[in-house]
Amino acid sequence: MLELPERLAQELSGPGRFRFIIQPLIAIILGLRDGRRDAEAGRPAYLISVFFTKGSRLESLRSGARSFVKPFVFAVLLDIVVQLLIFQDLRIWSALVVGTLLIALPYSLARGVTNRFVRRRRRHGSV
Repeated sequence: MLELPERLAQELSGPGRFRFIIQPLIAIILGLRDGRRDAEAGRPAYLISVFFTKGSRLESLRSGARSFVKPFVFAVLLDIVVQLLIFQDLRIWSALVVGTLLIALPYSLARGVTNRFVRRRRRHGSV
């Protein structure tokens, strides 16, 4: 069984490495779209509303889940396939972590930053 650094190096250089570019890019595009919608609706930035706004926390989580559940599931399944092809074994927790890092994190950050950017530009009359 390979140690984590060796395993990660093989994943980054082996088949399927293109997913480390495409999947975060898709997540960022979805986050940009949803962040703009949040700003137009006057909602707070995504992560702010999830962690600090009690009244809208559940709706924010639902909205985020609707947007990135399919790409997240695809990322996890693709990581499982890559693990089986490269290592002939499976570590489900690894697949979940990779899915989170490739989809959920970029999506959440892009959504919040876009919201703030659009709201700031509108406030200053640029848009």
